[in-house]
Amino acid sequence: MKKLTLFLFILLSQSVLAQQSVALSPITFQINATNALSKFEQTVLYPERLLNRYRPVGAAISQKKVSQNVISFVATKSVLFLSKSVYVNGIFESSADSRACSKGETGYQLRMSFDSSDRLVTDNVDGLEATICLQSQSTAKLSGIVRSKVIIGNNYSNTLGPVALNLIKAQVGPLINALTEEIKSLN
Repeated sequence: MKKLTLFLFILLSQSVLAQQSVALSPITFQINATNALSKFEQTVLYPERLLNRYRPVGAAISQKKVSQNVISFVATKSVLFLSKSVYVNGIFESSADSRACSKGETGYQLRMSFDSSDRLVTDNVDGLEATICLQSQSTAKLSGIVRSKVIIGNNYSNTLGPVALNLIKAQVGPLINALTEEIKSLN
């Protein structure tokens, strides 16, 4: 009986600690650039130029600032005739990790956390995570697939949560576009 109680306690405590996430549709992309893989690695490991190139969508953006791996801006969105502005502070982190990729692919884990953003953001969305699996077709051709998910905040609101969630979901495409454009621009 003690073993069963301990097992149930461990099981319940793990489910409480696990954050909910919303998986997004995979996105495939292709990059044609000399030394594409090394340029990809350079871009995600030193993302300042990538973050400068990135243009958030889904809201009016003002006061955008980028410093190394941190991007901040004020996003203003109108919903049902009400306009609300929030401060968004995203910290971009990346690491090489091929565990989720097929054999022969190079993998990266990317994360954008919003810990220092306004409470409206952090209550509803903790972060955006992506696994990118790359396959070199040649030194000048790289194809990839992005599997991403939005990590739900601990105080998700059924009223404003979907607005915040949809806003963050909409950022994956523009981030991938900025990534491919940045890689193509590197000499």
